[in-house]
Amino acid sequence: MPMLDKTFAEELARDWIDAWNSHDLARILAHYRDDFEMSSPYIAEMAGEASGRLQGKPAVAAYWAEALR
Repeated sequence: MPMLDKTFAEELARDWIDAWNSHDLARILAHYRDDFEMSSPYIAEMAGEASGRLQGKPAVAAYWAEALR
C-alpha cells in the first residue's frame, strides 16, 4: 500500500470531520471498505457487543447512527 502524502491525509481528515459534524452517515461510511472493523470500549456499552468490536459497514452504521442522535 502506498504511503499517503500530507496534503491527501489532511484533506481526508477534513472531509471525515466535516461528514461527522454534518451527521452525514453515508458520507462518513464512504471512507471505509465494506468489511472494515472498529474497536472501542464504548461499543460494549452502546451496541451491547461484549467484545467491543464491530465488523462491517452495517454494524458500524447502526452504532454510529446511535452516536449521531
